[in-house]
Amino acid sequence: MKAPLPINIWTEVQPAADCRLCDAPSENRHSVPVYRLSVCDLCWQQAQDGWPKEAEPILFAALAKAGLLIPDRNDRGLLPRQYAPPKDYAL
Repeated sequence: MKAPLPINIWTEVQPAADCRLCDAPSENRHSVPVYRLSVCDLCWQQAQDGWPKEAEPILFAALAKAGLLIPDRNDRGLLPRQYAPPKDYAL
């Protein structure tokens, strides 16, 4: 008998009750699948040019928990809001 395949719970990111970055409750959520978290609209808008340095500990923890790579910083020295992991990296 074959062992069952593991279930990928991250095929769809479910929004948390509060923003993972500022803890503010909000109905307008943005799923950020590459970091595997959801954020409020204000944090999403403020990260248009990259995530603020204050958010890095939370982002690093989310990436580490998911076993994901830390993305390269953008031209402003910030972590990008969206990025594409290498094609040979299995999400």
